[in-house]
Amino acid sequence: MKRRRSFLRRALIMGLFALAMGGVFLALPGEEKRNDPGWEENNPSPHYAPLPEGEERPLPREEREGGPEEIEEPLPERPWISIVIDDFGFSRAMAEEYSGVDLPITWAIIPFQPQSENSAKRAASAEIPFIIHMPMGAQGDKAWTEKSGVIDKGMSAETVTLLLRKAMASLPEAQGMNNHRGSRATADKATMEMVMNELAATSLFFLDSRTSSSSVAYETARKKGMAAGYASVFLDNETSEESMEIQFRRGLAMAGKRGWVVMIGHTRPDTLNFLRKKSAVPPEGGTYVTLPVLMDLLKRPQHPSPAP
Repeated sequence: MKRRRSFLRRALIMGLFALAMGGVFLALPGEEKRNDPGWEENNPSPHYAPLPEGEERPLPREEREGGPEEIEEPLPERPWISIVIDDFGFSRAMAEEYSGVDLPITWAIIPFQPQSENSAKRAASAEIPFIIHMPMGAQGDKAWTEKSGVIDKGMSAETVTLLLRKAMASLPEAQGMNNHRGSRATADKATMEMVMNELAATSLFFLDSRTSSSSVAYETARKKGMAAGYASVFLDNETSEESMEIQFRRGLAMAGKRGWVVMIGHTRPDTLNFLRKKSAVPPEGGTYVTLPVLMDLLKRPQHPSPAP
């Protein structure tokens, strides 16, 4: 009896094991089905798809060396035209009006003015990039002091650094800086060395407004390894539409020869109306780009020469 019970127990265990294994095999296609040429076509699977002799199955994208492939976006059509509007920070109404201009312009905001903070908030809400429009001493000015907030020739490195850091802290979302006035300060190599030494330690770029033909700001920034550019045209020194059109076309001609141009305007009603008209008509060849985009393009090895 004991032998019979032992035999029945073993038979029961073997039966259960066979049943379990049968379930596993039923989950897989039978060998005859996998050998059927029509089965693979109707039941595609990477586990059973045959490969030509000598070929290896490629690894999934995430397992390939170097990770996912990066697709480089095409560059905007050249020439590149960048328009900067100076002197934000005084008028809330002007900031509201300019936020509706349908062009990729860049705002330059003077720090510590009645509407500086509001202008920065308005630009951010409208997704308009802005830079710090840093006051600098001009020819004919009396010597500026630290209290004025104006960077000037003859200041110590400590004073220049302090003024820059205060301005940057007041407009933390700024992407770059250009000079407000500054024909005296930008022509002084020692002053520009101090300015660029500080900016080079940040992510900001520098735009030389070129208020003086003697400016060394751009070349100093480049020597420090910074992203930098310079303005070539002031659109609205005269505010008639005819005069601005002449300056605008002058800028386009420069862009056609060099591959890019920066034109500066100001927060004036006539300039606003001029740009509104321009926003309705694409440029005659080339592409409008914001200043941060232009700075990025000029850093690439295939960009047109940035030299003046």
